[in-house]
Amino acid sequence: MSWKIQPQRSSSVALLHRGGCATYPDQVGLISWEDAMVALAEPDIEPCEVCRPDTGVRG
Repeated sequence: MSWKIQPQRSSSVALLHRGGCATYPDQVGLISWEDAMVALAEPDIEPCEVCRPDTGVRG
């Protein structure tokens, strides 16, 4: 399984997605489980509410 980060935009925070999430279809820069864990610990990165990547990372 892989994850990806949607960059922050001026009016929102960055989002962590599952690799196959259709709400952010970009497949460039997929990250590992370890990197996704680090990303979720960052205060300016939130999990996508559609694909819920935090459930795949944390358990």
